[in-house]
Amino acid sequence: MKNIAVFFGGKSVEHDISIITALQTLSHMPSSYKVIPIYITHENKLICADNLNKAETYLNFSKNVKNPKNVLIDFQSQSLLIQKNNKIKSRIKIDCALLCNHGRFGEDGALQGLLEFAQIPYTSSNVSSSALTMDKTLTKLLLKANLINNLPYVQFDKCSYKAKKMKYLQSIKKNIKFPCIIKPANLGSSVGIDICECEAQLEEKIEQAFNYDSIILVEKYLTNAREFSCAVVKINDIALPSKVNEVNRSKIYTFEEKYLKEREEGKSVIDKTLHDKLKKMAVKAYNALRCDGVVRIDFLYDKKTDKLYVNELNSIPGSLSFNMFDGTFEDLIDVLIEEGIEKASKEKEIEYLFNSKAIENYIKINKSNKSIKK
Repeated sequence: MKNIAVFFGGKSVEHDISIITALQTLSHMPSSYKVIPIYITHENKLICADNLNKAETYLNFSKNVKNPKNVLIDFQSQSLLIQKNNKIKSRIKIDCALLCNHGRFGEDGALQGLLEFAQIPYTSSNVSSSALTMDKTLTKLLLKANLINNLPYVQFDKCSYKAKKMKYLQSIKKNIKFPCIIKPANLGSSVGIDICECEAQLEEKIEQAFNYDSIILVEKYLTNAREFSCAVVKINDIALPSKVNEVNRSKIYTFEEKYLKEREEGKSVIDKTLHDKLKKMAVKAYNALRCDGVVRIDFLYDKKTDKLYVNELNSIPGSLSFNMFDGTFEDLIDVLIEEGIEKASKEKEIEYLFNSKAIENYIKINKSNKSIKK
């Protein structure tokens, strides 16, 4: 029986959404696995406990949690160390980490790097791919390099904006125009995103976005655009697209619409040509950013110009996008775990030792230099 650690939570504004994804995942874990839920607090502290699979636990975690224990990662043995009262109580070797984290420190490559250092297989894209898909500006650069349509934008960091504010404001007014959409570069779940209708709102909304990130993206806003999503999962090195969903939204697909309102299930009619194009572009974007695991690609379709744009990639999508595939959630979990383990086994084939004789040469040169000085 494989030991599967399910990681979730973390130091992110998407902390609560990560908990929901984990709760859904934990309730559908196949019985063939021994599951170890690992909750990451807002302070990035790893915790295991007896009731991490209950939603009520997180309403007041410090009060409701039962039998909490600290979790440490043993980088030498691919294991988790369970600690209580400053004593190691047990050691659990982990066959694979199933990642349900969203946002910073979980979806951006930070957690992936930690797991790679510990040689623990995991279910998401690797460090570099996770970092690239998390940063919307870097995503756009790679999409453009691979001839994949994405919307015009202006990007800047907080320091540059303060030094050259008028330059950026003029660039937005000239190249992006109004209305425009303002986004923190490294967030998901629509947190911090807002529409700027006119020039009078621009500076205020930029400052608001800087509350969530030090890099801001100002993008052209498509009025009356259709919004679609298509997930992609890799099986045996082949990227396979899910069904295509159309998102029913207001002006933008807000955090409230995603998570705080009941959604009506309605089937929209998608032209076959557009449907096929969406799936093809989803796979192309997935491969362009060298993704692994399950990734949801979001699209915008301009009805006026008949142009399709990739909006963003979510390397650990909410609910792991299980509802976008024809199989069961259990099937998807099996695929993610087996693929994560297989990916890690291929990494072991890479040679990391190289006898360069560089140190011997360094010593020889130093000795020679010392003798010349004498």
